Amino acid sequence: MKGIQGLIVAIGLGIAGALFNFAYLANRSRDVEKVAFIGIKEDKTIGRGELISEDSLEPVEIPRRWVGRLEDYAFLWSTRATVVGRRPWRALEGGSLLLRADLKTPPQELVFGVNLPPGVEERAIGVPIDTRKFVTSLVQPGDLVTFILAAGRREGPTLASDASKPPAAEKGEPKAASPAGQTEAPSAEGIEKCGPFKVLSIGNRLGSYDVMMAAKIPQTQEGVMTILVRYENGKMDPQAARLLRHLQQTNSQPLAYELHPRTQRLE
Repeated sequence: MKGIQGLIVAIGLGIAGALFNFAYLANRSRDVEKVAFIGIKEDKTIGRGELISEDSLEPVEIPRRWVGRLEDYAFLWSTRATVVGRRPWRALEGGSLLLRADLKTPPQELVFGVNLPPGVEERAIGVPIDTRKFVTSLVQPGDLVTFILAAGRREGPTLASDASKPPAAEKGEPKAASPAGQTEAPSAEGIEKCGPFKVLSIGNRLGSYDVMMAAKIPQTQEGVMTILVRYENGKMDPQAARLLRHLQQTNSQPLAYELHPRTQRLE
């Protein structure tokens, strides 16, 4: 009988010890140092380009030991005054952290011609583009494009100079030679292309279309694409020279272009 009583006492002491241990750990967990980040309240949604208000934000606490490098990517709660009144470039759903990438701002100037090897220079030139053939908001600076100079046989003259050319030779007469350096019109099956070129800007847009729209900056001159041209030892890249010759011959008629996959971007 005494053995059973002793066993019951031991079990009771074990349960009591477990409860005291649980209470101790609970108290200790409240003492763990935490870091508060800016979160979007569960019942709030901030649309793209909308102003961030303080009543849509709340602190999200994370134990210091689990933070890692999160401070490099998310805003601390202590810095909330710096984000209130700014506009995110994408919609922010409730229950998420506010990330630094959400508040990207449009670039202020073209960047090119830096960290080049000896003998290499870079220049920026504008090319008129046909905005009917491609949605320009889908193109971002840094993308690669190839211009389509001609596609299929031309139905008639496209230049003022074409109208002044003599009529085609009749059957049996020798065909006149093309002027030196001038590219003949492609065949019905042929497509003449030139590129690729790195895009620096679309009109006044130097970055992502979404970022620019969120910043409430209107798009202007989207019919002009600024591209990067390289010189090596004072000589222009042959593709760029060919493109400029074509623009001169066609009185700068807008060009269609094809977009390369972004995996082929040139940095």
